[in-house]
Amino acid sequence: MDAPCCRLLCIDLQVDPALGVEPDAPSIFGARQLLAMGRRLGWTIAHARRRSPAPAPADLNDQRLGAMRPLMTERVFFRSGRPISDSPGLISMLEGWRQETVFVAAFDHVALLSALLACYEHGPRLVLVEDVLSLESLSGKSDAKAFRTAAWHLAGGSTTIAGIIADANRRLGLSGLPLAEAVGAPPRNMQV
Repeated sequence: MDAPCCRLLCIDLQVDPALGVEPDAPSIFGARQLLAMGRRLGWTIAHARRRSPAPAPADLNDQRLGAMRPLMTERVFFRSGRPISDSPGLISMLEGWRQETVFVAAFDHVALLSALLACYEHGPRLVLVEDVLSLESLSGKSDAKAFRTAAWHLAGGSTTIAGIIADANRRLGLSGLPLAEAVGAPPRNMQV
């Protein structure tokens, strides 16, 4: 039986129009839910964030987004550009996670692809959490299809929050929704 994944890398889980990071509402909800679940289950969570050239407008800093802010116990790696290679500390941490499976959630497609490329040969196995990906920000269907094709070829797989819960319940020998109830309301893709 494989060891359960207990690491989460959050890439640019922030709303910042100055950086071009403007996820759709379902992606924000998915990010909040994924972080809440990971925190309650005691996962190791790390954040990669870009520094904004301008302060975010006040209406973007409301309580709904507060759940996506890093906790004091979570490592945060700042960088100035979109590629994650701009953060040597993050690259070093990913190298330390080399033999691990890591869930990855991202609002920025370019940063996500840079993480997948950086980890493809010598990094951890990155598993995309689809509930958090915001494909609406891509300019057209062909862009979304091209992104999906590239990302899914580079990633070690993909899952949903419902899939994570189902896998954890299976590992724990539970049936139904015990884990989902422990971490809050069912995710948006979960059939109840």
